Amino acid sequence: MRRLFLAAPILAALVAGTAVAPARADSYRDTNIPFYVETPDGFTIRLGVREGYDLVLHIKPVGDFPAIVDGTSLCGIYFSAVRSAETQQRLNSRWKDEAVQAQVRRAFADIMQVKSTETFALRDEKAGDVVGLELVGPSRDDPSAVVMMSLVDTPRGQVQVNCVLRSDQATKALYAVRPIRDSIKLPR
Repeated sequence: MRRLFLAAPILAALVAGTAVAPARADSYRDTNIPFYVETPDGFTIRLGVREGYDLVLHIKPVGDFPAIVDGTSLCGIYFSAVRSAETQQRLNSRWKDEAVQAQVRRAFADIMQVKSTETFALRDEKAGDVVGLELVGPSRDDPSAVVMMSLVDTPRGQVQVNCVLRSDQATKALYAVRPIRDSIKLPR
C-alpha cells in the first residue's frame, strides 16, 4: 500500500503532462501515387472516399478551432490521376491566362461567389515550381462560410484542395490553411 502512495504523485504528473501536451502535426505519404502532405500542429489527416478520385484526405482540427464550420472537416484534398501529355511549364502557364481563369471562375459559380483569384507555387526540388490557382469567396449554400479552393495540375494528375471556413474567422485561419496546401508534394 505504501508503494501505491509513493507512485500516486508520479502517476498524477504523467496524467497531467498528457493532458497539456500540445497536439502534434500530422502527415500523409502515399508512395504509390506518390503524394505527400503535412499539417501544422493541432490538425489530423484521415483517408476518405469520393467517387472519381484516386486519393481523398480529410483534414480536421484537434480540439477547438473557431474557424470550423459546423464540425465538418476544415479541408478536403482530392487527387485524380488524370494523365496529361502537357509539360509542367504548359500546365503552369494556363493558370496565368485570363481566359482560363474566367472559365474556371464560371465552373465554380454554382458553389461559390469568387471574390479573389491568385496563383501560387508549390516547390518541387526535382522539377521546379508547380503553379496552381487559388479561388476564395463566400459559399453559395451558406454565405456565413468562405470557401478557399486551390487547383493544381501536373502531367500525372490533378489536385483540388477545398477548405471551408467561417467568414468571421477566415482571414485568421489562413495561417493553417495555406501551409497545409503549400506542404503538398505532388506526383511528377
